[in-house]
Amino acid sequence: VADIDQLPMTAWDMLPPSRYRAHHWHCFDRLHARSPYAAIFTNMGCPYSCTFCSVNVLAGKPNIRFHSIQHIMDELSFLIENHKVRNIRILDNVFTINPDRLEEICGNIGRRWGDLNMWAYARVESIKSSDMLKVMKRAGVNWLAYGFEAAHERVQGAINKATPHEHTEKVIEWTKEAGINIVGNFIFGLPEDDLDSMNMTLSMAKSHNFEWVNFYCAMAYPGTALYNKAVGDGTPLPSAWAGYSQYSSESMPLPTKHLTSKEVLNFRDHAFQEYYRDRNYLNMIEKKYGPQASDFVRKILTIEIKRK
Repeated sequence: VADIDQLPMTAWDMLPPSRYRAHHWHCFDRLHARSPYAAIFTNMGCPYSCTFCSVNVLAGKPNIRFHSIQHIMDELSFLIENHKVRNIRILDNVFTINPDRLEEICGNIGRRWGDLNMWAYARVESIKSSDMLKVMKRAGVNWLAYGFEAAHERVQGAINKATPHEHTEKVIEWTKEAGINIVGNFIFGLPEDDLDSMNMTLSMAKSHNFEWVNFYCAMAYPGTALYNKAVGDGTPLPSAWAGYSQYSSESMPLPTKHLTSKEVLNFRDHAFQEYYRDRNYLNMIEKKYGPQASDFVRKILTIEIKRK
């Protein structure tokens, strides 16, 4: 569908926001008020072609389609006025893809509502200035999720996502200065990964002490370039969908040129524990959000992921 404004609004009567709650980190400062919660699109698709990503599989190629500003404002108005929603996820794969459009959207939201708590995905190279981040913050974008993926340039280059280190560091600094919290997304077990490069990625995350991180294993999701290469190379792949789950006991990430699937999975689970048990991280969370937030993290750490 080229003109996505032709699509009907989400059937919110079938997805009542009062029955849903935001991610815990999205509400670290309001854990008692995670509901109601809703998610919207301002654009669909993605213009990039990262080898690990399945976003464009259905479309068959990179693409990007935009909702009109009026459509976005109408849906937000409906959610806020009829369902009292304040916690909102912007589902766009890259909310920050068009700076001028971003400024118009955020300007409209900021002028109309002053107490929203939103988060969105951003791509580092799409952040052109610190002003972009200040505009988002004024609109209520309190969290941005960046796909850093890996710290080593060799690993980044092999997945079509080589971002200059200097720009990455600058964007992280701008984001923090704007008062926006960062969710760092990282992937262990990409094709060029070895133990040294994965430790380099973990060290990067720890050195920046992001408010939240997601550590994933590289999966050869069907339709992606990683999948096609794995099939061509005869690499063993999951025989059931549970094998593609990040957290199932059957989880079966890709091996790399240097590591087995099991080694990648073990490293990921170790990295999660190391990051969230770190005293610097827990102290930062408690100082920023209070003891209820750090206690929530500690509670998460008591839940063991069972692996075969």
